Amino acid sequence: MTVTETGTSTDVLAGVKIIDCDAHWTEPPDLWTARAPKSMKDQLPYQTVVDGMTLWFINGQSWASTGGNTIARDRQKVLGSHVVQPFEAIDASSWDVRERLAILDEMGVHAQVLYPNGIGFSSNHIFAIEDPKLRETVLTIYNDYMVEVQRASGDRLFPQVILPIWDMDLTVREMAKRIEQGIRGFTLSDKPELLGLPELPETYFDPMWDLFNESGTVPNFHIGSGFRREDVEASRQGVAFRTAKAAQAGPPPTVAPPSWRWFGRQRTLAVSACLAHVSNMRIVANLCNSDLFDRYPKLKIVSAESGIGWVPFLLEDMDYQYHEMVTTPEELGLAKRLPSEYFRDHLYVMFWFEKSAPAKLIDDIGVNNVLVETDVPHPTCLYPNTRERLADAVATLDSHSRRRILQDNAAELYKIPLG
Repeated sequence: MTVTETGTSTDVLAGVKIIDCDAHWTEPPDLWTARAPKSMKDQLPYQTVVDGMTLWFINGQSWASTGGNTIARDRQKVLGSHVVQPFEAIDASSWDVRERLAILDEMGVHAQVLYPNGIGFSSNHIFAIEDPKLRETVLTIYNDYMVEVQRASGDRLFPQVILPIWDMDLTVREMAKRIEQGIRGFTLSDKPELLGLPELPETYFDPMWDLFNESGTVPNFHIGSGFRREDVEASRQGVAFRTAKAAQAGPPPTVAPPSWRWFGRQRTLAVSACLAHVSNMRIVANLCNSDLFDRYPKLKIVSAESGIGWVPFLLEDMDYQYHEMVTTPEELGLAKRLPSEYFRDHLYVMFWFEKSAPAKLIDDIGVNNVLVETDVPHPTCLYPNTRERLADAVATLDSHSRRRILQDNAAELYKIPLG
């Protein structure tokens, strides 16, 4: 049987073990307090409910939200918002290993690559903690916990843990420790310069890239990973401002927000999400125009939650602009190959809700460069009816392409056992 007109049959996926390359793990309430040294127990992050909303606090100051959660208790997906509040209303599959494995079985997914949730998609929230000792402790406990999650999952959950990039010696030690513990990759800020650090190809980051190159572990750039904690807070306040009656009478913004300020909260979120999905064009274009892959030829880098429909345009655009703009010996000598050639050998992108791009653009992107995700439990996640929706998306592809996109690319990249 093939996929029907309603897209309800999943027989085209027979024998394929789907690997979800971007899902999120909501930080549980006792993540830090249960693992805190006695001397620091009252300094580490804890949850408090304020006006019906659960937030993370440090030393009496709000620090982070609980993140995007749209699956409420009893596996009910909530539309129209990006948060289920308070924390007790969130389904346990967002933060409990046994429950997450149960929902994976329900979804028909073999394994998941996990990213943080409320604390941001890289280490920027943690970098905002001023006390260096507290900052390092928060990061270490988080990574220790995610190693626990991976081990408890029986090779089905694979967290991409965070790095203390403000200290390169500490970064290398943390990488070596986590690689030894079986971690397959790390999530990074795509804009460390916003934190006052060097840009990614500068010599400051060489020890990190050396270890990525030699170990085969994966650097991941999730959309929104470059947001500073203060950017997230400003965005949260901006959404509230634009939903107030006084919004249209307010002062003109100094920087244009993603959406028009007279939009309501839901339309603001919808526009912001659309633009966030293609925000990784910046990191992909910069990586492919640099000499990073000449210096580190074994690097494999992932652009997470950014979709794939824009990729053929960017590949064509990068090469066209290169031929038109790059002419001097100095500029020509920076890198050895065309931007699109670096992409083919070193970059991965992924889709979830898209139908047009998987059906029409795989050859233009490269079947070996495409992964799939569900984004559970975030808004627009492929839940419920996960396998049916993926089957519909890849129905027109040949069996080799389906298997590469849904299973083999990720299994090879993240060294995920298929059983």
